[in-house]
Amino acid sequence: MEDRLILSRQRRERTQECKELAAKSCYSIIIVILALVVLRPLMVDQILSRADAYSAAGMLEESQRQCDKALLIDDDNSRAWCQLARNHKIRGEREMAYSTYKKAVQADSTNRSAHYELAMMYMDDGKPQLAIPYLEQVRARGPDRTRSGTIGQSSYHRAALYMLVLCYEKVGDSAQAELNLKEMRVFYPDCGNPEDHLQPFRQNHLRH
Repeated sequence: MEDRLILSRQRRERTQECKELAAKSCYSIIIVILALVVLRPLMVDQILSRADAYSAAGMLEESQRQCDKALLIDDDNSRAWCQLARNHKIRGEREMAYSTYKKAVQADSTNRSAHYELAMMYMDDGKPQLAIPYLEQVRARGPDRTRSGTIGQSSYHRAALYMLVLCYEKVGDSAQAELNLKEMRVFYPDCGNPEDHLQPFRQNHLRH
């Protein structure tokens, strides 16, 4: 009888030990998962910073490898797709650049640089009608704000307005061109007459 009681107590103790061990294991797994969730964006950001630096130094293969690493961690990272697209563009691989920029804007509809750079490719290729939707996405996001909350004078929004005027002029929509001119005067009144700034853009992008 006494032996049975001892065995029963030992089984209960072992069961409790197993429960405690399982609970500790679960806590450890949860901590690891939370750490990965928190650290993943930081890891991707560091990798893409290296990709940017390699690209700026002309080391496109290494830049691409860094982008690939980032996409292995986060395959929906718009910044990584955008940097890959830039690399393709620098190499002259325009079809690859187009498709990769489109992945960037699909991954993040708020990525101003990806929308604007894709639009500029279409403009460079004499396709303003295809550039317009991407420029409109940038325009719809409104002016870029500085840390103090003021409107930045050098911004994607301002550049997109200039490009939209040129695109609408090219496709024969003078009403939309005038609307964008008015928007420029509203948001950037200190920049003088928009027509003065538009002339260099006309020379560069309306030759086709």
